[in-house]
Amino acid sequence: MSIIAVANLKGGVGKSTISQNLAVSIWHGGKTVCIIDTDTEQRSTLEWSERRNGNGLEPIAVFLVNEDNLATKANEAADDFDVVIIDGSPALSEITTKIVLIADFVVVPVMPSGNDFGALEKFLLRYNDTRAIQKRRGIETAGLGILLNEYDSKAIVNRTIYQAIDRLEVPVLESRVAHRVAYKEANLTGLGVTEMQDKKAIAEIEALTNEVLELLEQVSA
Repeated sequence: MSIIAVANLKGGVGKSTISQNLAVSIWHGGKTVCIIDTDTEQRSTLEWSERRNGNGLEPIAVFLVNEDNLATKANEAADDFDVVIIDGSPALSEITTKIVLIADFVVVPVMPSGNDFGALEKFLLRYNDTRAIQKRRGIETAGLGILLNEYDSKAIVNRTIYQAIDRLEVPVLESRVAHRVAYKEANLTGLGVTEMQDKKAIAEIEALTNEVLELLEQVSA
C-alpha cells in the first residue's frame, strides 16, 4: 500500500489531470488504485469519475474528502488499494501539511510562469518545515519530485522558469508533460490518455507512472 500526493499551493497547474492519468495508468498496470479528491469546492476529479462511470468505462474509485477526515480516509483506503492518489487542493491551509505527512511520495506539478515559481517556493517552505518536524521525531519524510507540466523546451519562458527551479536544488522528475489536447479530451470523457490514441501523451504518462513508482519503491525500501 502506497500513498502518492499530487500537490501544489496554486490552482490550475494540472493536479487533477495528473492524478487522473496516473490512476488510470497504474490501474492498467495491474494495481488497484483510488483517488482522494480534497478539493471539496471544485470536485474536478469526482466529476471526472462520474463521467467515466456514465460512459461505461471501468470505474476508478474516487472519494471526496475534507481536511478533517483526510488522514482517516487515506489510511483506510491504503488498506484496501495498492496505491492511493491524493489530488491536493490549492490552499495554504493545514491540509497541505497533512498531505505531506500522509504521503509516501509527493508530485508537485509546475507550469511555466512566474506565479507558479512563487507558489512552488511557498510549497517547498511548507514541505521543508514538515520534513524538519518529522526528522526530529525520527519519522521518514515523503519523497518529492517536481513535475514540469505543459513543458515546451523551445519556449524561452519555459527554459527561464525551469532554470530557476534547478537553482532551488530540489529533485525534478525526468518525465515531462507537454501541452496536449488529449489531456483535456480525457478529462471531459472520463478517460486517461493511456486509453486514447495520442501516442506522445501515452508515452508521457507511462514514463511518469514508471518513474514515480520506481521512486516510491526507493522511498519505501
